Amino acid sequence: RSHFGSSDFGSSCSRTMKGGSFGKGKGKGKGSGKGKGFSGKGGKGKGKGKGGKGKGGKGKGGPKGANKVIVEPHRFEGCFVSRGKDEALLTRNMVPGESVYGEKRITVEKPVEGQDQPEKIEYRVWNPFRSKLGATIVGGVANMPIKPGSKVLYLGAASGTTVSHVSDMVGPTGCVYA
Repeated sequence: RSHFGSSDFGSSCSRTMKGGSFGKGKGKGKGSGKGKGFSGKGGKGKGKGKGGKGKGGKGKGGPKGANKVIVEPHRFEGCFVSRGKDEALLTRNMVPGESVYGEKRITVEKPVEGQDQPEKIEYRVWNPFRSKLGATIVGGVANMPIKPGSKVLYLGAASGTTVSHVSDMVGPTGCVYA
């Protein structure tokens, strides 16, 4: 279960999010018991079913129509929340079409006055289980000094998971030193 409430954070929604699937294997078969084992009863055999035990499923095909996902601004500037099948913390992608660490992306079309084509805005899902800063936002921290236009000195950037979202938060008018 997720910490967002009743929805699953890790379940896949391949129709609206770009990136990998978090499918879970459903196979729990024990086999016939004729494998190698330490007792006379034989081994466990191999799991049967979709993907085998713990190997992950293949999914059910490609996009067949977009799911309705609503993106709302979070109370902190630079952060957003997706509502729909899955709830997730999001940041607006500074480089649309690019994924930093294989995270899911959500594209939303926003109508623009005076134009036929809607503007496409891409958001990146911020997994709070991979980022302490993301976890504090989901957990309800009282104050967030990082906002659009901020200058941030980020020490200990390591692989860049969190700092990439901080870069999205400060936007094109801000600066991140990492």
